[in-house]
This record gives sequence, structure tokens and C-alpha cells, in this order.
Amino acid sequence: MPRPTPSDSAPHRAPWVGAIVTAFAPEDGLPAAVETIASQVDLVVVVDDGSPVEHAAATDRVLDACARLGALVVRHDENRGIGAALNSGLDAVLARAPEAASGHGPFVLTLDQDSTLPPGYVGALVAAAQDAAAAGVDVGMVGPSSATGIRSSVRRREGTVVHGKEPIQSGLLLPLDAVRRLGPFAADLFIDGVDTEYYLRARAKGLAVLVAPDAVLDHRLGRQHEVRLGSRRLSLTVAAEYRYYYQHRNLVVLLRRYARREPAWAVGAVGKAIRHLVVTTVFVPGRARRSRLVVRGLRDGFRGVGGRMSSS
Repeated sequence: MPRPTPSDSAPHRAPWVGAIVTAFAPEDGLPAAVETIASQVDLVVVVDDGSPVEHAAATDRVLDACARLGALVVRHDENRGIGAALNSGLDAVLARAPEAASGHGPFVLTLDQDSTLPPGYVGALVAAAQDAAAAGVDVGMVGPSSATGIRSSVRRREGTVVHGKEPIQSGLLLPLDAVRRLGPFAADLFIDGVDTEYYLRARAKGLAVLVAPDAVLDHRLGRQHEVRLGSRRLSLTVAAEYRYYYQHRNLVVLLRRYARREPAWAVGAVGKAIRHLVVTTVFVPGRARRSRLVVRGLRDGFRGVGGRMSSS
């Protein structure tokens, strides 16, 4: 697989980059996405997180196509959650990567199965990491300037180095030396909040969270629900119902772990959760089911329950 190439005008080395793509009941478009990713990195690891047995034939077909394109395919025998899937991918990347040295590389890129990389995406993130490392910044992670039209929040700028706030997990570039210092993703959270926890842990370790100004990611964020307010139409992003359990359970878990260290994040996270819950309760059908899952999630969060939601 060819190495990523930063812009011709920038005097950057092209370090080794491995990519992790987490998948669950992957669709037929995944091999095309893998082919695009493979053109920008040295290794692609596709982790199937225990896709349902009823999708076995389709899953086998898609994963076999990814393997024929040169991807390393790792399969879980059961659904363990996004944190565990990322950790399996990290194990595979770390076993094959050159020795980690600094913010100059090598790197790992984390991706969801529904993210698409435009040409030059990886090179833009690598360039941002190398610029920051050359300026003496201890790089923890680098995210895109926007994902699906939503701009990343900027904390401050130091010359060409852009410090950001919380990024999304998909499309995130991590120096492997930072990964070794931070350790694995929090598998006990199962799904929502795994990226937030890693971001907060990086900040607690004094690692910088950066934004690559020239990187734009195409990533789907839940389903869209349109509502009318008079003559106006609004499009709301709504997660699958079961996600409301994990979102609120894991918010409680993260508040208990990090609120004292990160009070501004804590206030913002609670405010965002309340706003979203109010809006979806008013405008989106299924409010009773979502409300029950929210209450259950909050209760389990205070009880310290982790892992996959029980069926009872």
C-alpha cells in the first residue's frame, strides 16, 4: 500500500500510517471505502465486531472483498462494542508498525465503516501533526477541520498549529507513541463516549488535541428527521433508540471520572445532552421508548454498570 503524501509545498516526511476500520453488518460499499483508504496508508485493518448471524453471508462477502484488496481482517466472535473493536485493531497495528518515536510518526487512523476519505486526507492530518511536533507540541491526536459539514471547534491557535476541542473518533489520527502512553480505548463503555473518554484522557496526560485545517471528512451521523416550525424545515440528527441508553449511562460514567478535572467540558456535555433530549422528545416519534432507555442508562451509570446493555 502506498504511503500518504502531504502537499508538495510542505517539507514533510511520509511516515508509516496504519488505519483501523470498525465494522458491524458491513454494507457492500465498504470495499470501495477500504480501497480509498488503502491508497493513503500502509496498512488497513478491518475489524468486524461480531456481525449478526442473519447477516453472515453478506458479511463474509464484504469482508472477503476487503481482504482481496489487501486489508487485514479481524473478526470478533461476538459483538463487544466499538472500544473493544478499536483495541483489536490497535493490537494488529502495533504488532506491524515500526517503532514509535514521536509526533512525527508512525501513526494510526481510526475510522467507522461509514466514513469516506477524500484524496489527501491522511496527508493533511500527518502534516498538521508534524508541524506541531516540530514546534515542540506533544501531539495526542489530530482531527479534521470538519466532518459532514460540521466544523470542528477550535480552542486556540499558535502560529500554524490549531488546538481543538473534542473531536469525533472517525477520521482521527493518533501518534503511536501517544497510544502507548494512553493505553487502550475504554471497552467498558461499549459504544457512545469511547472517543470522548480518550480525548479527556489525552488532555489529562498533557497531550495536545489538534485540528488539521485542510482535512475534511465525509461521515454519516445517525439518521435525519425533518420537522416543520411554521414555514421552516429543520433536519435533526437522531441516533438509534438503543444508543440513548449508552449515551446517558456513559455520560454519567465520564462525569464521575473527569468532571472535577474538566468542569467546562462537563457543563457543556450536560447542556448538550439536555438540549438534544428536549428537542427529540418534542419533535421525534418514539419518545416513550427513548425516555425509558435514558432513565435506565442514568440509573446504570450511577450504579457503575458497564459493558453491553442487558436484555432484561
